[in-house]
Amino acid sequence: MATAKRGRSRRKTRTVKASNNMMQNRLNSLRADFDALQQDVRGLASDVGDAASEQVQGAMDLVTEWGSENLTTVRSAVKTQPLAACMLSMSAGALIGALLLR
Repeated sequence: MATAKRGRSRRKTRTVKASNNMMQNRLNSLRADFDALQQDVRGLASDVGDAASEQVQGAMDLVTEWGSENLTTVRSAVKTQPLAACMLSMSAGALIGALLLR
């Protein structure tokens, strides 16, 4: 009877060790998957940042070009209607300030 108990105990120990090894392998696989996912997300974030930077640069170029082309028109409008220009610039500042505070 003592031999039978030892046999069951050894089998139980082997089963527990095998189960622990299997769980450890699964955890290692899961860690590897999370590491790969983290690298993919970093790459995606970098690509999105690059694309956004290019879009902003393009918009800045357009605004600079438009401003250069229309500078004389804007100056003459400010000279002929200074109060309207002042109110327009204050309104734009208030609007931008309200958007930035959110």
